[in-house]
Amino acid sequence: MFGVATAAGQAQEPFPRAAAEDVGMSSAKLRDAMGTLKVWVDEGRIVGGALLVIRNGKLVLHEAVGWSDRERGIPLRTDHIVNMRSMTKPLVGTAVLMLREAGKLKLEDRVAQYLPSFDNPKSRDITVFQLLTHTSGLKGEIYTATGGTPYKTLREAVDVIGATGPEFKPGTDYYYSDTGTSTLGALIAVVAGMPVEDFIRTRILEPLGMNDSFLVDDPASPVRARVAAAYQRRRPNAAWERYWDNSMPPIVPFFRASGGLYATGLDYARFMAAMLAGGASGNARLLKPESVKLATQPHAAYVFPATRQAQMDRFYGFHWEVRTDKYRAVDPPFSGGIFSHGGSDGTNAWADPSKNLIVIYITQSRGTNTRVEIMRRVYAALMK
Repeated sequence: MFGVATAAGQAQEPFPRAAAEDVGMSSAKLRDAMGTLKVWVDEGRIVGGALLVIRNGKLVLHEAVGWSDRERGIPLRTDHIVNMRSMTKPLVGTAVLMLREAGKLKLEDRVAQYLPSFDNPKSRDITVFQLLTHTSGLKGEIYTATGGTPYKTLREAVDVIGATGPEFKPGTDYYYSDTGTSTLGALIAVVAGMPVEDFIRTRILEPLGMNDSFLVDDPASPVRARVAAAYQRRRPNAAWERYWDNSMPPIVPFFRASGGLYATGLDYARFMAAMLAGGASGNARLLKPESVKLATQPHAAYVFPATRQAQMDRFYGFHWEVRTDKYRAVDPPFSGGIFSHGGSDGTNAWADPSKNLIVIYITQSRGTNTRVEIMRRVYAALMK
């Protein structure tokens, strides 16, 4: 069984530990996966990386290699907090479905019912369903990932999005849209009657015990010292350059909805475990099982022609990427029913109901292409 390097005083882990073989996995193959991460650090493919594997509710691997802040000589630990970037989107999608269960909104509702800036000929027909599936036609960005934003609030940015309108007719094509998720964040705030970050914090983070997670980067926060530095490359195969560290001001001073979550890998695993269990963890229920099932269906498939559908095994659900064998066999070693999401700084979260498996991969190396590779190595450790 693998050790976990954590800081004193960290919250108790929610998953009992087990030997890999006790849950049908190979400890030798998991060691190989961690060895791969070490090689990637040495080769410069990533600056640092952490891997967390849970099977049958048991924690069998949680280790880190490389650097949290290479320039300051700080090794990456498993309790370091990272910017999850687009792994925020499943929490936003969950919040929308929570409001739907409460009868506060419908998937077919037009966004213009809630946000007046969308009540114009260009944006009036955009629906909540289209925002959840990235089929709204909205493009553009409200911030530069490594350079900030001209806006002071999320609502200010979303009002500009609504006035600008979509770049293609809603419901006719797929385009992965950060602005669409930002719009959902502003919509949640209106429907819930509170800032979207307060809704997600009080209705998702706190009930799940995600105490090492936050949504707005506050320089005064006592946990900010544990936030890992972030790196980028200016061109392929160039040296990694640190573009942010925890001594700097926030990149964006408000919760941007499309990518504002900061969390540890273990905290995010709490959320994934709740989704894998049908929307609940312990005494905390986020969603009904039927809502989780609905969220992890390939809803965005409807905009693709049949010839294109037949070539694809991955589509967008309701703010989840889902693998499906509905149109063709899923590429091995993976299987239909997997739901996951990645973040642009290199993070990835993965749940496989057929294997009762959760994998969280953490790295703050922006643009790395190592996520699927490490998943294949984890799957190679499955024995039964």
